[in-house]
Order: sequence, then C-alpha cells, then structure tokens
Amino acid sequence: MGKLVQRLTLIPILASLAALFLPILNSAEAFSDVKEGGRYFVPITSLSEAGIIQGYEDGTFKPYDKINRAEALSIILKAINPNILLEAPTPEAYGDPFNDVSEKDWFAKYVIAAKEKWIIAGQEDGNFHPEMNMNLAEALKIIEESIPDYTTPEVTDDPFADTPKDAWFAKYMQYAKDHEMINISIENKVLPDQEMTRGYLSEIIYKLNKFNEESHFGKATYYGAAVQGHGTASGKTFDMYALTAAHKTLPFGTIVEVTNLANGKKIQVEITDRGPYGYGRIIDLTSEAFSRIADLSAGIINVECRIISTPN
Repeated sequence: MGKLVQRLTLIPILASLAALFLPILNSAEAFSDVKEGGRYFVPITSLSEAGIIQGYEDGTFKPYDKINRAEALSIILKAINPNILLEAPTPEAYGDPFNDVSEKDWFAKYVIAAKEKWIIAGQEDGNFHPEMNMNLAEALKIIEESIPDYTTPEVTDDPFADTPKDAWFAKYMQYAKDHEMINISIENKVLPDQEMTRGYLSEIIYKLNKFNEESHFGKATYYGAAVQGHGTASGKTFDMYALTAAHKTLPFGTIVEVTNLANGKKIQVEITDRGPYGYGRIIDLTSEAFSRIADLSAGIINVECRIISTPN
C-alpha cells in the first residue's frame, strides 16, 4: 500500500473508453438484476456505460452466472486492448482458428486476435472449447497478456497461501496482487481454480483500469465506541463521530476519498491512525465515516480509495 503515493503508468486507454473512468454517484441501474447495494454494482455499471459489456434481451446481466471462454475473451479484449482486434485478420481471411471454432461464430474475431498474439493457444487437445467456463487463473493470464507492454513480474515468494511460487499461474497472481485486481480472503487465499462469474470478471477489469488512474482497492472495516476517546498513532484522540481513518502507510493528514463499490457512495476522510492489518484490508474508517457509505451491519465492504491531498 506504500504504492498509493506513486504515479503509475500501466495501460494506455483509448478515448472511446473514457466513460469507464468517470466517477459513479447515484448512477442509474444499468440492468434489472444489478441493483445499488449489490456486490458488483459500480464495476458493472461502469463497464456498461463504456460499452464494454452488455446484458441479455430481458434487461438482466446475471452477475452471478458463470462466464464461458468465448464471452470472457471478448470482454477482456474489448476492455484491455481493443487495438488487438483492429490488427487481427478478419475471420473470412483467416478461416477457422480451431477445430471447434468456426469463422462464422460470433466470437471468431476475438479468438483469432488472441491466437495471433499468443494470448491463447487452445487446450491440450488443440481445441479452444468456447463453451467451457473460465477460471480465475486463466482469466488473469488472458487479461495480463493482453496489456500493451506487459512486463512479467518476478515471483520470489508465494503470492498467496493457495498460490505457490512455482505454480504456472504464480506470475499472473503476483501481478494481480501488485495491482490489487482480485479479492483476498482473511486467510490470504484467492481460489485460483474458481470458475469466474460475469460480475467478478467485470470487477477485475474495472479495478485494473482504475488502478492505472491511481485508485487502490481492498476491504474497509470500521472501529468506534470500543475505543472512543483513546489515543491514535498520530497523537490525536480518537473520535468515532469524526471523518477519519486508519491506513498502514499513508502520512497522517492525508485526505482519502473512499468509494463503496456496492453503491457508489463516497466519503472523504483524514488519515490519523495506523491499520488495518488483515489480508485484503485497505482502510479502517470511523463508525461515522463508514455509516455515510454503508450500513454498519455490513461490517466490511469492498472499496476504492483515491488520494485527494497530502500534508505539506
């Protein structure tokens, strides 16, 4: 999290995707089953407004449905590097890219583009299997290898408790960890074999692109009455009714804007304390600050953090 104060340049984003990065506040629901307060509200709404994802004819998005390889590949290329599509041969000129993918399939252009750039190579049997569900490790490989000027990170330690450093996907998990793309459990696990849902893929893409604009991601918790009136690491007295927060590394006095990814609500807080220290945690808000963007009964929420100002 010390990287919060660094300037990052990771992914050149085309002007046509600019809408993806506009702040979402009181945004209209893009789909009937993606409601404000839902797990993936902000990421799905953003990607929909940018034209990256589409729903079904009945107006739903089905965020918790599994996503197959064909659909996932099309979303990834459009979101991460649409230039790959412009540079690829047309299906008519290329022909069938795999035995199980016809040039006439709606997703053929995405498969051809990815194959030409060695982003995909098919399964062990030489087929693409477009109908198979995509897992997290595979999704990260395709996402990262689609990034212009992608640099493979060095892996010196196990990235996560369930990702040994010698696993084939360890380098992709390390990059995802460095760029705060994926969800981390309190046990420091990410479940590499989990089958991706439409919502989780949307969230990962959203986080990666926003990280390029110096947003950071993790879970927010809160503390309040139990420590009311106690001292903080900055020397200030803790006030549960103040708009303050704890962060592991940011200088005291830094102002951070915290956005609840489930509803787009934002709050600005001053860093006056240190913590939280659990895996996946990014910021610990006062109960008052937390209540401005979520119900206290939630206990923990997924948030986006952005530095507004730092002390002189």
